[in-house]
Amino acid sequence: MHRFYGHMPIGVTVNSQGRMFVSYPNWEDDVPFSIAEIKGGREVPYPNRAINTRDLSKPDTTFIGVQGLLVDARDRLWVLDTGTRNLGPILDQRAVKLVGIDTRTNQVIRTIHFPAEVALKNTYLNDLRIDLRQGAGGVAYITDSGAKSGSGLIVVDLASGKSWRKLTGDETVKPVPGFVPYVEGQALFQRPKGGPATHLGFGADSLAISPDGATLYYAPTASRRLYAVPTAALRDPNLSDAEVKKQVKDLGEKGAADGLAEDTAGNIYITNYEQGALVRRLPTGELQTLARDPRLIWPDTLAIQGGYLYVLNDQLNRQGGYHFGRDLRVKPYTLLRMKLNAKPVLLK
Repeated sequence: MHRFYGHMPIGVTVNSQGRMFVSYPNWEDDVPFSIAEIKGGREVPYPNRAINTRDLSKPDTTFIGVQGLLVDARDRLWVLDTGTRNLGPILDQRAVKLVGIDTRTNQVIRTIHFPAEVALKNTYLNDLRIDLRQGAGGVAYITDSGAKSGSGLIVVDLASGKSWRKLTGDETVKPVPGFVPYVEGQALFQRPKGGPATHLGFGADSLAISPDGATLYYAPTASRRLYAVPTAALRDPNLSDAEVKKQVKDLGEKGAADGLAEDTAGNIYITNYEQGALVRRLPTGELQTLARDPRLIWPDTLAIQGGYLYVLNDQLNRQGGYHFGRDLRVKPYTLLRMKLNAKPVLLK
């Protein structure tokens, strides 16, 4: 669908009209813009250049370090700003935000900030799912993949802007100790320039939601397991983590993944970054390989729309931080899609 010759993309989502939106993390690359719409083969800053001009003197109104993005059932684009640089601590609490953009008018319609007790110093907001049927204006479920924060799940009431954490520090949201994935035939460690090699530190990352909105599926990047939790337990701000944990289910092995998606038949789609593959998990728990391709180099975010499964491949494993400072990425990065007889879960 598109080849990226500039800075590395990480997220993709598609609205009901087939418009494609992409996010770029504030990691090793110089990031001239954080969100783009793919238009006529070009990456156009979205919704405008001003909000994409990173300015730490205006952390509440400009994108600082974007990660996840998602189009909801009303064609509104929701953007997660981590407020970080290169996976480090939060630079300014005002920078950590969830921004809603109406793709019909291309205007920002909502900005929700996270207090320090929700977005902790080392929180890294990663992925999100939205159920517009809950509360007065809907609810967002978000993963915190920052291992130093304890990782966890975050719930946001979109009407009031109130947010709270669940499962912070639980073993199901943290990276598996000693986890070693093999990507492109090589053991993958964090290998910073001048520093010792360490195991991957990505906690709860990818999300999927059931067609009825009753179950949230989640998985750490540094893990091969899939977990499920009732969304009702997450939405109750008064329910303790211990009570929520009692309702978590370990659904077993799914492969090492950095992206999930869901369809209305209850299937979960998985990016297997070790195998360079796209996998479908049936409601029975059976796993089916849909595609395996040399172009799937760290398949990351997935999106389902218009009978297609979209996948973004960003070569994350080739970044300098995993090779003692040597950047092994080879442009272009790619956005691919495959025909799929499936419809996205849009809860409205």
